[in-house]
Amino acid sequence: MATALPRRTLLVTHPPPRDGPPVTSSHVPFYLALEAAADAWAMTLGEHCGDLLSPMAMAVVNVTSNFRRELFVGEIAVEVSLKRIGTTSVTFLLELFQGGHSAGTVDFVVAQVDFRRVHAVPLTPAQRAALQTIPASVDRD
Repeated sequence: MATALPRRTLLVTHPPPRDGPPVTSSHVPFYLALEAAADAWAMTLGEHCGDLLSPMAMAVVNVTSNFRRELFVGEIAVEVSLKRIGTTSVTFLLELFQGGHSAGTVDFVVAQVDFRRVHAVPLTPAQRAALQTIPASVDRD
């Protein structure tokens, strides 16, 4: 039996306007959807890795998103799964849902970096073991 993927339900709204009129559209721009996906990833990483691996110790290497349907303000569910563990990097697959329908996927590659954020640092055996508790993805694209 397959392990259920971690699913986070997040409320997505437009940020308060800095200048100009407030946003009244119910459409969610791609960058807010990616922000929700990143929040779900950070929560999942914290739950499975605790103090072993912090989102702040990771640098974004690549983000690829594919949207199948428009997202609107309100609740968005994000499933987070592990796609690949490399020497210094980790690839996650995040699937976004709204209204019970798959709205898109985000492939998210991050690498562990040193304190100065200059060099990639190999993952430790303990970090690898913690990451492997995140259910593996079934590539959906």
